[in-house]
Amino acid sequence: MSKIFVQPPDAQSFDEFLTFARIHGYNLEIASFAYTTVLDTNWQEIVEDHKQKLQDFKGTISAHGAYLDLLIHSRDEKIRKVAKNRILQNLEIAKELNASFIVFHGNFNPLIKHESYRRNWIEQNAQFWSEVLDTYTITVLLENLWEPAPHMFREVLDLVKSPHLRICFDTGHAHIFSEVPFEEWVSVLQENIDYIHVNDNNKDVDSELAPGDGTIDWQEFSRIITKYEITPNIVFEVGTIEKTMRSLTYFKEHGIYPFHAETVMK
Repeated sequence: MSKIFVQPPDAQSFDEFLTFARIHGYNLEIASFAYTTVLDTNWQEIVEDHKQKLQDFKGTISAHGAYLDLLIHSRDEKIRKVAKNRILQNLEIAKELNASFIVFHGNFNPLIKHESYRRNWIEQNAQFWSEVLDTYTITVLLENLWEPAPHMFREVLDLVKSPHLRICFDTGHAHIFSEVPFEEWVSVLQENIDYIHVNDNNKDVDSELAPGDGTIDWQEFSRIITKYEITPNIVFEVGTIEKTMRSLTYFKEHGIYPFHAETVMK
């Protein structure tokens, strides 16, 4: 089964990416419902459109959940309630689409240095996802955004103890915001990393460049995955078909995971 996912960034690009995934035998991460402009308007219409077009799709389907200002760890109960309802809306949509995975950002604020804030983030996330996963069987992937290190994710995983709570590691976010190297993320989380969002940047803004257009060391990325013997899915989160094709070409020509792994397996 292919380890490659491609990501249409919105409903307008869905058809183009779906055709590309079908032709090449790739999987699909749907980001159509990551935006409040959709979730507060015509989301049912878009769900029905996507369901119809996915009827004969053979690949694995994933979804990217809403991410803007979703603070399930807020100390304000009303804000937590809004965040919870938005996430539950996404989970229902993912179920309608028969998605195997759904991605949500951690949204930890590293500028708040109080240990009580960190402990609250861990405890609120553990409690929330434990409750959610009692109801939904989809695999939830927690994605690093501003988080400076992997250890808080490790604590949440250890508290929840569910095979349906895993990690989506985002290369671009880590390149900008992480205070530790990529290898520490892998050594701490290892086989819990089910999924990697691949994009590049110049360590400045989250520009979602194609690999090779920024300053991430992709050979080091590949070496570490091989060293720790993890086998995550790779999601090219770069925005356009043209950049997706260039990303795939770059990975293939430079023998970067999963392509070097496939060569070894043969």
